[in-house]
Amino acid sequence: MEQIESIEETTVGLLGGQRVPMGNVTRGSYDLPGGESAQGWICALALPNGGAVFVGAGSEVEIAGQSWTVLRVEKEPGKLGQVFLKTNA
Repeated sequence: MEQIESIEETTVGLLGGQRVPMGNVTRGSYDLPGGESAQGWICALALPNGGAVFVGAGSEVEIAGQSWTVLRVEKEPGKLGQVFLKTNA
């Protein structure tokens, strides 16, 4: 069953039961599956294993053995950003 989660900038979300801090919403380049790059809104996810990664719409990240796809990263002027992710079957 597909699961959709969101994490607000400067907070910690739960992805697959794992704590994942998110911050640094900005515009930039990021990697897509298959080695391609894209431009747009990005954010940093601090991974439970101690690493960190910048992600944007279409990025995939693995957390505790579960693959997640970034649906979108949003940022409105003067407000905190937000990232939306869904689990991959």
